[in-house]
Amino acid sequence: MSKFPLQLVPSRRALTTGRFIVAATHLFSPRLAAQFFRLAASGTPAIPYSRMFAIRNAALGLGLQRMDSFTRPQQQQFLAVNIVMDSVDAAAFLAAGLRRDVSRTSAMLSAAVALSAVVAGSTALIEHKRAAARETGPTATALSNSDCK
Repeated sequence: MSKFPLQLVPSRRALTTGRFIVAATHLFSPRLAAQFFRLAASGTPAIPYSRMFAIRNAALGLGLQRMDSFTRPQQQQFLAVNIVMDSVDAAAFLAAGLRRDVSRTSAMLSAAVALSAVVAGSTALIEHKRAAARETGPTATALSNSDCK
């Protein structure tokens, strides 16, 4: 199982940076984050949920930073897990808006952030697969040519 250098995948850096920005803002200034997303903070569980969301994003960001130590299939699986988690977040935010648990503005802002992470994660996965194919393509061709001789 070969490893693959993910510094070749620029969208992974964008996703990682986004994770750490979300983590820092939601952990260290959850009221400001709630205000930005137009969520009521007083008398609601928004602050503890914001901090849990921050810890999850920090853990995902740390995983993204350490992906160079994963094997190629593990890297692709971890990127896929990121995409699934962000997709579920977007669906949950939209459902909360439809149920009127939060305002439509809050639902749309929150879903937009989650969907931007889906796009970044999907792009990272596609770039990763393309870079991996380029890395293994010439080697596989060279081996098959030498096998024919």
